[in-house]
Amino acid sequence: MAALFRFSGVLLALSLICSHSNASLSNNSGTSDSKGVVKGRVVEAVGGEPMEYVNVVLLHHGEDEIVTGGVSKEDGSFMIEGAGFGQYDIQLSFIGFKTKIVEKITLDDSGPVADLGTVRLEPGDEAMGGVTVKGEREMLSVNLDKQVFVVDRDISTTGDSALEIMESLPSVNVDHEGRVSLRGSTNVTILVDGRPSHLTSLDQMPATMVDRVEVITNPSARYDPDGTSGIINIVMKKERQAGTGGMASVNMGTGDKYNGSVNLNHRRERFNIFGNYDFRIHSTEGYNINERERIRPEGDTIRQMYQFEDFLRDGTFHNMRLGTDFFIDPERTLTVMGLFNLRDTRPRNYSQVNLFAPEQYDMSTSMERQFEGFGREYVLNYARDFEQEGREFEADLFYAVSDGETNRDIIMEPDGNDMENQYMYEESYAPGTVFTLQADYAHPVGENSRIEAGVKSIFRDMEDDFKLFDKNNNTGEYEVNDDYTNHFLYDESIHAAYGIYGFALGDFHFQGGFRAEQHSSDAKQKVTGEEFDRSFFNVFPSAHLKYSVDDKNALSLDYSRRVNRPSISMLNPFVNYSDPLNVSFGNPELKPEYINSYELGYQYAENRKEFSTVLFYRETEDMITRDMTLGGNEQTRTTFENLKSGTSFGVEFVANYPLTPWWRINSNLSYFYTYLEDESLPDWEHEGDTWMFDVTSNWNFLERYNVQARFHYHAPQVTEGRTTGGGCQSHGGQGVLGSSYYLDLGLRANVLEGNGTISLRLSDVFKTRGTDMYTYGETFTSDLTRRRESRVLFLGFTYRFNEYRERSDRDREGSLLDQIE
Repeated sequence: MAALFRFSGVLLALSLICSHSNASLSNNSGTSDSKGVVKGRVVEAVGGEPMEYVNVVLLHHGEDEIVTGGVSKEDGSFMIEGAGFGQYDIQLSFIGFKTKIVEKITLDDSGPVADLGTVRLEPGDEAMGGVTVKGEREMLSVNLDKQVFVVDRDISTTGDSALEIMESLPSVNVDHEGRVSLRGSTNVTILVDGRPSHLTSLDQMPATMVDRVEVITNPSARYDPDGTSGIINIVMKKERQAGTGGMASVNMGTGDKYNGSVNLNHRRERFNIFGNYDFRIHSTEGYNINERERIRPEGDTIRQMYQFEDFLRDGTFHNMRLGTDFFIDPERTLTVMGLFNLRDTRPRNYSQVNLFAPEQYDMSTSMERQFEGFGREYVLNYARDFEQEGREFEADLFYAVSDGETNRDIIMEPDGNDMENQYMYEESYAPGTVFTLQADYAHPVGENSRIEAGVKSIFRDMEDDFKLFDKNNNTGEYEVNDDYTNHFLYDESIHAAYGIYGFALGDFHFQGGFRAEQHSSDAKQKVTGEEFDRSFFNVFPSAHLKYSVDDKNALSLDYSRRVNRPSISMLNPFVNYSDPLNVSFGNPELKPEYINSYELGYQYAENRKEFSTVLFYRETEDMITRDMTLGGNEQTRTTFENLKSGTSFGVEFVANYPLTPWWRINSNLSYFYTYLEDESLPDWEHEGDTWMFDVTSNWNFLERYNVQARFHYHAPQVTEGRTTGGGCQSHGGQGVLGSSYYLDLGLRANVLEGNGTISLRLSDVFKTRGTDMYTYGETFTSDLTRRRESRVLFLGFTYRFNEYRERSDRDREGSLLDQIE
């Protein structure tokens, strides 16, 4: 709830200040033209946590007339300048806390600076409820431009990865292959500390390393426009407290699941050194069942294939981050950081296939793969704060390089016919580099408006070198299969500039901006000599209007235009032969898809109670879809095509409500409708609606124990198809995704005088989690059932020393409206 309070506090302070900005100090006979300063620091009375965005207002003593004011910073400090000499009452207020008034503060020649020292705000009466209230952040807070999920408040992520964190977010769903969707769309951009991560996937990142997750469904022009459904920003833990502090965590789960992490921080004078290391050893197993029927020209169907597949996934991941902040002076900071990632994954698939048409025979297949990768990311960041409040400059240099090699053995053994066994071996090498330069500048204009501008350049170089070898059954030697060997090179550059203007007028706050981009790409298929050059120029506007009805209610209206650019795997025309029965290949003519997104929102917040609802509407041009067909050799072939358009709209409800002082409910309900339009679609269902419901119940008792239960349900959904290839037709094409539901339980206990935490969690209590996918085309239908190991018991322990708090950096890409002062 902290992020919500910060945002609401800013709006309230701005409304008060703007409404009275023309008040003359001369109206009070006790003032003069001389100016004074009021400063101090505000913290929570319970817990002592600094409070950001507290409203600090100066009133003429004994009157209600507002003279001036401001809001507190991240460390709780505030400084109000420009008040004429005289006598004042200082009012400090924050939603969910009792308003505090410091009376009879005098500013004169003998004391032009009034230092209030540390001011402590008490929780509101309803928040107290006759019990002790700890200074802890709410698990889920909602404001008008984003939702913030605090990871360490959610027991359901104990022992898991960042992928499981995604499942706890409102309107977010994770499918059986780990793909994240937001409001029904899989095209969502995942950021780590405000930047795309090119090394660490979500299933490699232990949840203990994450501080919070921000969901932004309609970003401003300051953000890259990628991600048509929005942005999910993962903020990693980092400390800047003076002295030395740290945190260590270890977790284990049934079925050979282990992870641990260590966070250390040391700050002395001008230097802050921080680092962390984490590892994750993960194993899971499951099965797929795929039944396929062929549609004959006469219109009837015949059974064509039954496939049962067992799969096992083993992975070992190591991440290390090391960096330092150098505080050149109070206004300037230089940060240098490096991230190193090692990964080793070994998936195995074993299938039994029964073919019924055009001829009947059985076949066994096995696929064993090993991937080893090493990646590095380097960051150089310079931040400058000026004396003028709200004036900021930031420059950022980012470089990432990754190397990865994959080896795969494939065996096909027909049974009961004259066909020979087939033995295949794959080798692939996929290096890549990303280089980014970025600069952002913000400058206040007057008291209630602000402009922001920035530039950014991105350079990407990627390569996919793939070789397939067939075993010669006569000689026993493996020979290169030129038909399925390719070497694809892809380079792209994106140059962007943006401008944003925002202002506050009474209770209204507006922000509008434009982002212009020049996107150029060069692709070459070295095996065939084909080359593909493309260039696009686009403008991406955004607009955000907010209205504070009062200090409890607010409305918002938002618009943005965004893009989904095809990845290298979507463009590479050569065939992925990972599963011989279900092959996939890219389309070099694939165009980007563009989306216009509209939202109308309402929010209510009072005394730790929150409710928000959003109506959203999205129009998509040239929608990218995964198209699956069945060939004459009974092999499915999947590629990517652009549909003419797609439309989706829906509504989202989020509630955060304390039923009692020791029982809190977080819940969200999302409904959305999708319609796909194109002449190539079969006369089958390509429109429909779906809904998601998620509720988390938290019980706190005896001041040290917390029990949590989380239930999730996702109704059936029409899908345009997934965006990557895979075995056993596991990703599906156009069709209907079946419903799913599950229940998780967790228990957390604080020990060692609050420095330690023991957590216990049972995921998917009733073992109901799974995926059912119905896929169709003009000549076939397919039913896929997928189940994996989902009921897992986790036990975890975390220890903090020297009062280590997981306080992150300021948001790299925050809302401009949040900063107008």
